[in-house]
Amino acid sequence: MIFGLPSCIMTTPAIVLVQTPEMKMSDLFPVFLKLNKRRVLIVGGGKMAARRVQQLVRAGAVVTVVAPKICTEIEELAKAGSVNLIRRAFERADLSSRYFIVIAATNKPAVQKGVFQEAKRCRILCNIVDNPRYCNFYTPAVVKRGDLKIAVNTSGRSPSLAGIVRQYLEEAIPENVADLTTTVGILRSRLKSDIPGDLKRQKKLVREFVEKALKR
Repeated sequence: MIFGLPSCIMTTPAIVLVQTPEMKMSDLFPVFLKLNKRRVLIVGGGKMAARRVQQLVRAGAVVTVVAPKICTEIEELAKAGSVNLIRRAFERADLSSRYFIVIAATNKPAVQKGVFQEAKRCRILCNIVDNPRYCNFYTPAVVKRGDLKIAVNTSGRSPSLAGIVRQYLEEAIPENVADLTTTVGILRSRLKSDIPGDLKRQKKLVREFVEKALKR
């Protein structure tokens, strides 16, 4: 086992694929977005959309859902005032520059394409769930331990694989790492005050502390 992953996964690929030029994707730039008070449009009102809505609400986004049918989970969020609802099919006029992100969680190809094209025209970040062709960003599988977040992404190739790797990491990383994250944050602040300007030494001391803590 390596970092909680079977060694065969880490060292020996079970299948070797030859990647054609058409299959290649540009390298992705991983980021964590601050969405507090940012407007996000969700196209779709089913279970798949509900998962995205719940994640966005937790991130502090101002979420609007447009769909002719709304599932119970989204209805409950709307009743609590966490989500705005537009109870009809998506129209291209729904998208405008006031939105920072649009996510389409629908299995209708015509709607997916329409959302992507309009988002591109309006220069809005767009994600079409389960359709990498119409995405300019992907939502990763995430392991959370307090303020520590580890994102796993396969460039849209296999969300299932990302989910499996996330499960391995969940089992490998103990829950008390959340407490360690808080402690290290406090230590880092104190070191900045005690030895200001000596960034190299600060990093060395923090690293030594973390390594000792993880070996306990």
